[in-house]
Amino acid sequence: MKIHHRCRWAPAGALIIAALAIATGCSKAAETPGLALPSSTAAATSTSSPTPSSSSTASSTATSASVKLPEIMPDFVGGTQEEAEAVLKPLNVRIKTQNQISAEPAGEVVAQEPVAGADFSQSVTLTVSIAPPVVPDVTQQTYGTAEQTLTKLGFTVKENPLFDDKRADGLVIEQNPAAGATNASEVTLSVVRRPVVVYLSDMTPVTSEDLNGLGTGIQKANGKSYSHGVAPVPTRTSVGTVEYDFSRQYRRLVGEIALDDKSPTGAVGKVEIYGDGRLLTDPSIAFGTTTPVDVDVTDVLRLRIAISETGGNGSAPVILGDFKAQGLQSEVESTVTTTTTTSR
Repeated sequence: MKIHHRCRWAPAGALIIAALAIATGCSKAAETPGLALPSSTAAATSTSSPTPSSSSTASSTATSASVKLPEIMPDFVGGTQEEAEAVLKPLNVRIKTQNQISAEPAGEVVAQEPVAGADFSQSVTLTVSIAPPVVPDVTQQTYGTAEQTLTKLGFTVKENPLFDDKRADGLVIEQNPAAGATNASEVTLSVVRRPVVVYLSDMTPVTSEDLNGLGTGIQKANGKSYSHGVAPVPTRTSVGTVEYDFSRQYRRLVGEIALDDKSPTGAVGKVEIYGDGRLLTDPSIAFGTTTPVDVDVTDVLRLRIAISETGGNGSAPVILGDFKAQGLQSEVESTVTTTTTTSR
């Protein structure tokens, strides 16, 4: 009987157990992320489930956080641009590329910034080799525009400043090589620059030796007046010298040399101009003549001028007429300058 009693109530007990199992299972499914629910149950719980966008963001953040960034920059030089990008893009690195004409195969990375071995950076510039294009004509453009055009094509650009206070500052008037050239990797642009001018007469000499005098101001030589003249008078038997501090900030020294109008008729003077001990020019000047001077003083620290008289009686002042040091505004720190308006 007991067996029959148990068998008779077994179906009812099974139903109760099944019901409890379903209830428990639904509750666990609602609490367990990722567990698939029947469609009716999912619809009923959709208001409390995460939105697709928030789930996507969380997944992306988790993926990004799981990527371990290298501590130092890898070496991409010698490889291709595609190979470098294959490494950098998964690391979410911002990649900038620039072209450079090179003997290396087109598409090869020839330089990188930061360099290999530096601290890893999320921003990298790759310089990529390209075949040389035809050189375009960039004359009569501003230097900034011409430089940008050439740089984008992969050319290396150099500036050759030509001091001129009459034409527009920054104007490209010549280029080398000329337009149409091939197999060139570098282009030199001759650019008009309004010079910063400092007159020797406004400079204080660092030293002066064996001179009877060093007059500055208005001087007259060979019938011409110079408002910024310097008149060093050498002694009869010695070579007089005067030195100026150029501080490596000027490009050219320009002026005229002549003998004072009161000099003896047969007087002959000699001027030697040195830049850091290197002879730049050494003209001789006879009475009644004028000699122009235009010398390169780029990177000269100390300018020395030696004056002597090779003819006459030692009383012939040599006039340095309107001698002026010229430099670029970006390089000159002198207090005596000309105000100009420049453009790139």
